[in-house]
Amino acid sequence: MGSKWFVTLLSSVMLCSCGQSEIASSNPMSISSEDHAEIINLISEYAYTFDEDRIEEFVDLFTEDAETYLYLAGSDTPIVKTSSSAERLTEVQAGRSGPINQLGMPRHFQSNTILKRISANRVSGRTMVLATQQPYDGTEARILFSGVYEDEFVLSDGRWRFALRRGLLDASSLPGVESN
Repeated sequence: MGSKWFVTLLSSVMLCSCGQSEIASSNPMSISSEDHAEIINLISEYAYTFDEDRIEEFVDLFTEDAETYLYLAGSDTPIVKTSSSAERLTEVQAGRSGPINQLGMPRHFQSNTILKRISANRVSGRTMVLATQQPYDGTEARILFSGVYEDEFVLSDGRWRFALRRGLLDASSLPGVESN
């Protein structure tokens, strides 16, 4: 009796899962698994290209007119604000050569991403971030900040890119960075 019960239960679960999958795929506001994977890869590329100092590749993850903001805890004024690829390139080059990175290699860990479709070619998301720094002298890594990224992604020229990235940091200051 136990084995028949299990087969019946498994069959019911499979039928329910298939039905829900068909419902989700017919919902125009659902995110396909392909789009989801591409956006998650985009978020990962953000960390790798920044941390590995691949600045041109980093800038290419955004649309030309994408807006980026970085806020310290308790501040309404961003410490970083860009609205074009040229501004982003200048800002990232300055940041990667600044005091915070002269002491060690940055590492961004992004997780717990939640995505919601806004329109056919636009998705919003929230991702937790933890940034660390590995000193060049080999001493123990230290935490620089944690926080949340609020994003909007747009499907542009057949690929997903950032249209907006707003970083809301839990830290009230960063080493070597003056707040406005």
